[in-house]
Amino acid sequence: HVEKKKECRDAKKGDPCYFSVHWAMTHGIFDHPEWYEGLVPGSSFKDFQMSIYSQKSKTNCTGWRPCGVEVSSNVGGSGVSGEAKHVEKKKEAKEEPHTSQQKDSTASSSSASSGKVPPPGPRLHNFYMYRAQSEASYPLENINTADLAGVFWYLHNEVIVATPRKYKIDRIKRYKVTVKNTWEFWNTHKRQFGAFVAYDAGRCSTPICKDIYHQYGFIVGCQVQPLSVAGYLGRHQTNWQCKEGQDECRAPIWYSLPGPCPAKGIPNDDIDPNRVGLDVNKYKSAECVDRMPGGHCKAGDATGAPDCTYSYEEAGEIFLNDLVGIDDYNEFWNTSYTKCAREKAEGKLPRHHECRHQKEYDPRTDKGVGTDFWNGKLDTDKCTERMDKARKLFKEKFPEFPEHLDEPACEFDMYYDGEFSWKVNHTGAKKSEWWEDRM
Repeated sequence: HVEKKKECRDAKKGDPCYFSVHWAMTHGIFDHPEWYEGLVPGSSFKDFQMSIYSQKSKTNCTGWRPCGVEVSSNVGGSGVSGEAKHVEKKKEAKEEPHTSQQKDSTASSSSASSGKVPPPGPRLHNFYMYRAQSEASYPLENINTADLAGVFWYLHNEVIVATPRKYKIDRIKRYKVTVKNTWEFWNTHKRQFGAFVAYDAGRCSTPICKDIYHQYGFIVGCQVQPLSVAGYLGRHQTNWQCKEGQDECRAPIWYSLPGPCPAKGIPNDDIDPNRVGLDVNKYKSAECVDRMPGGHCKAGDATGAPDCTYSYEEAGEIFLNDLVGIDDYNEFWNTSYTKCAREKAEGKLPRHHECRHQKEYDPRTDKGVGTDFWNGKLDTDKCTERMDKARKLFKEKFPEFPEHLDEPACEFDMYYDGEFSWKVNHTGAKKSEWWEDRM
């Protein structure tokens, strides 16, 4: 039985569904082919749109049935049963069934000719990273960043729960980055990203940092954040450790970017997080900086060399006050209460009027006082509205940059017992003198 529907909608560039389809075609089908039943890397855009549209759970393509495609009534939760059948008039060729080996060969040949199969090994990724920051300015080295969902996750849990805001954070900075990790890491893990490590005041505080960088070069790491804490979701797949269709598959991501001499930084006793212009390199020796230069490329895109795993350019910043709708932050949280109390004492306000201390968000009530922007931390729809407003602000202020760039999934698995003592496997990598000189 075939069910025909009148309404159809082809995803166009800029549509949320388009982002999901494009990601599925360029990343998902290679990383998780079992999510796209009946599809191969060379399948058409409409086949992929149909597969995502047909999933039982809500997706970016829910309600976006591609035009010119029939909907089979036996579609399962993982997509179409077999490939979506195009209604467009074309001559159908009858083919003999392929063996499994022949099918793999055909898929590889087809997708290679269409240019959609990336080479085996580490790939070059281009996407946005974000940071919640104060007016301080410093390079993106020995630092943690996030995707947009991840930076909102951090703001909602760490920053706006404090009054005034933690660390004087008043903006979201955006960076257009390229990432390509090393062949040495790929040869062991067959993954695009390493594990996330934490940076504090220019120093990696995760105990195995030195082991990671000594074994694999200065690889970029990632980790997903739990949705049980805040309901911010990516636009498409960000996480492998989930069941298909679950919200956890679009969990927020944090990243770690290794810079020069990551083992050294400001001692804990000397850290003043509210101070602007901390010199995080003061405690790094010239030898350490020279022999452990970090992964920030000196010029051009990331190459996958041990000392060139990421590059970036600044891509604008938006202020939290503009996002939330606060004209004067000091007046909002600080002087508004005393002004109200004074006017009440002077009889300018009714005696029964209640003066309240305003705050952006109170975790006990899940609401703000004086603003409702942050209300509903676990409400995924409200969280999406907040992120959409941020995207709109970035687009208005920085129209020269695309509103959205597809993000790669965070697919790191685990470090294996004893792997940091294994012989480094340089297969596929260009020769680098850094390996001989590393600390």
